[in-house]
Amino acid sequence: MAAVTSIRTTRDELLRTRRALATAQQGKEILEKKKEALLGRFLIMVRQYKGKREALLGDLVRLKGLLALTVAREGTVTIRSLALATSQRVELDIAQDNIMGTVIFRMKAPALRRDLLSRGYNPASVSARIESVASISESVLERMLAIAHIEHNLKVVGREMGGLNRKINALDEITIPEFKRVIRYIQDALEQNEREEIFRLKMIKRVQAAKAEAEAGVL
Repeated sequence: MAAVTSIRTTRDELLRTRRALATAQQGKEILEKKKEALLGRFLIMVRQYKGKREALLGDLVRLKGLLALTVAREGTVTIRSLALATSQRVELDIAQDNIMGTVIFRMKAPALRRDLLSRGYNPASVSARIESVASISESVLERMLAIAHIEHNLKVVGREMGGLNRKINALDEITIPEFKRVIRYIQDALEQNEREEIFRLKMIKRVQAAKAEAEAGVL
């Protein structure tokens, strides 16, 4: 905050401070528009995330119980060897979106759920439990990939909105009020100077008038 004694009470300083105030107000409006745009996208992503997360958690609960039972019946070695046999390559299509300068990501993954003959082992040689574990595991992976970029984007947008809030609050509570205070101070000082100048001119006129009258009386 500028000290009162350091403020130059000139018309040039008044114009400069008014321009600075206008710039700060415009900056605040831009930040608020960006925040509004981010908030709209954030709410959309929250709705998407909530639905996908609930579905993912449901699959994880099912997988946890079924996998524990399958490991107990089939053995850890069997499960691990079948897991290696059923591995698959996953290629992701990643693109970027720009929301008024904030970069978020879009990610598409291929369908990962396969039929019985596409998992790399003979379906007749494995139990129904193993088939169920494989199917639910593919579903879990699919859902995890579908939710990963949304979770990342929520963190990015959330941090950005937090930063915008701090900047808007600083402009609204500190910078803009300070510029207004300085403008009022300069205006008051200029008006006081103007009143003093008017008073001085009136006094000069009175002195000159009195002097003229005295000279006229002498003549």
